Amino acid sequence: MYLCGDINNVFCLCGIMEERLSNIYLRNGENALTYVQSLNAGVRHIATEAILECLKLGYPLNNMEITSKAREMQRMRMRARA
Repeated sequence: MYLCGDINNVFCLCGIMEERLSNIYLRNGENALTYVQSLNAGVRHIATEAILECLKLGYPLNNMEITSKAREMQRMRMRARA
């Protein structure tokens, strides 16, 4: 994973992931990095992972697909912890 935490336990994107996201564009033409940075800091890591997973699966990169995949990933993690 290309994420790091600061002293306040807020996740930020590291340089490698920022560079990767800067080369990805959503269906509406928005840059993926800009999209992720516009989100609440607490969900940026899961949104980044969801974008990459959507790309891997061939899903369209729009807000609905990214949000859906992020929620699915969160549910799977919660089940794994229980």
